[in-house]
Amino acid sequence: MKIYFRKVASVVAISFFFFSCNNDAVVEEGNQESSYLSPDKIELAKYIANSIKSNNGINLFSNNKFKDQNEVLLTDVFKSLNMKNNEEFISSEIKKEGILECFVYNQEKMNSNFLNDLQILFVPIDDNVKKLYGVDINGNKIVVDALKPSDKPMLFIDQHGKFEFQKNMNSFNEELKSRGFDYAVTNTASDKSTAVDFNKIDSVKLSDIQEPWFKGNPEIYAIVFNFDKNFNDPSVPPLRVLQMPYIKKKNVLYTPEQPFVFWNEHTRNAATMIIMEEDSGFNYASVINIVVQAIGTGVTLGTGDVVWTPFVVNTITSVLNEIKGSWSTDSDDEIDQYYIIRKQNVTQLKKGASNNASITYSFETL
Repeated sequence: MKIYFRKVASVVAISFFFFSCNNDAVVEEGNQESSYLSPDKIELAKYIANSIKSNNGINLFSNNKFKDQNEVLLTDVFKSLNMKNNEEFISSEIKKEGILECFVYNQEKMNSNFLNDLQILFVPIDDNVKKLYGVDINGNKIVVDALKPSDKPMLFIDQHGKFEFQKNMNSFNEELKSRGFDYAVTNTASDKSTAVDFNKIDSVKLSDIQEPWFKGNPEIYAIVFNFDKNFNDPSVPPLRVLQMPYIKKKNVLYTPEQPFVFWNEHTRNAATMIIMEEDSGFNYASVINIVVQAIGTGVTLGTGDVVWTPFVVNTITSVLNEIKGSWSTDSDDEIDQYYIIRKQNVTQLKKGASNNASITYSFETL
């Protein structure tokens, strides 16, 4: 009897193993909950699923505005689906987490079975999760393997995407202004008699964007700062923050012609740039403190790369250590660093110190 039972148990275990391996979504049973999907988010996902099903949402999600995993405000989706009572499904806790937006993954799989296969998932904060949680089109809770890209069409709901990133960047710049670190160049640029010298990024390509498949497009930004013995002079702004929203995929050459170093803000003919990918938990006031403290060390610089380079390397190391440490609950990802950028034209792709970014740039005067 015991031998027979062991044989049956083995067959059941093997069957379960093959079933699990051949299905990337499993309906949740019981009261098991994920660490990041709260009950109010589950109810919101169920409400969205029901509205999509009732309003033939395939017409909405085949729209061009969702192309290339482009982020769309969830309020726009609500309006398109005539979702009248959405507010009761958005708790104060959800609202506090960030701006609700969404993107469609595997949009090219729009077909007659699209609605049957569609899954509604919430994007986790952590890049390293092993499972994703959400609901299917019928409102059943599901679990999806986060370690391999799915072949199912998915509507991802995100609160740490493009719109939250833009809001945070605005907060960063407001913080700079409140501390008196706004830029004199903005005041002089309107004066046509005053020349403005700047470098602009002509082209840029990233080998890795440090963003898992379930988080959609990356939020790339750069911190550009000067290093100088006169750093503590209030007329010398310490840093400039650049959004780089055009970067969506790795190994694609983008040609933004984006100004990134304004030499009127620098007392030396050299600048430094760190390129990052934002995750969440970004504390903009703290990062300003980090850079100010790291650069404003009272170091008296001489001339030439022999003196500059060690100081700049140490400064960037300090900034990155802090970014990856105390001030961010889900640390932003380091993309690359350019220790010294000069007033010059660089027409061949120049790699950063980490060999991830490649850029060309040019010097102009307006």
